[in-house]
Amino acid sequence: MTQEHTRPVYVPDSLDALKGSSERIVILPIELDWTPYNTYDLSRPQERTRLYQTVLSEAGSEEDVCRYIDRSGLEKGWVDLRLPKRVRYAWESVFPRLGRIHVSNN
Repeated sequence: MTQEHTRPVYVPDSLDALKGSSERIVILPIELDWTPYNTYDLSRPQERTRLYQTVLSEAGSEEDVCRYIDRSGLEKGWVDLRLPKRVRYAWESVFPRLGRIHVSNN
C-alpha cells in the first residue's frame, strides 16, 4: 500500500496475487461503487475497463484489488485505464513494467 494525502492506494506485492473474478457479471459492493451502474459484464471490454478503473481508484483494501482485478486483464488493458495520477504512479512504482506498457502503446 502507498499513500498520498489521506487516501491510500492499495498495490499488492506481486501481480500474481491478482486473481480477478471468475464470474461474467460482477456487482461491486457499495463501498467500491455507490453509483446505480455498479453491475459489470466482464465479457464486454469497456465494462471490464470501467470496473478496473473503479476498483483501482476506490479499493478499501488490498483484498478488494486482488478479488476484482485479473493480472492478464490488467496488463492487457493498462494503457486504456483512466486513473488518477496518484493511482497510476503507485502501481507503476511497484510494477515498472506497467509504465513501459503505457509508454510503448502510445
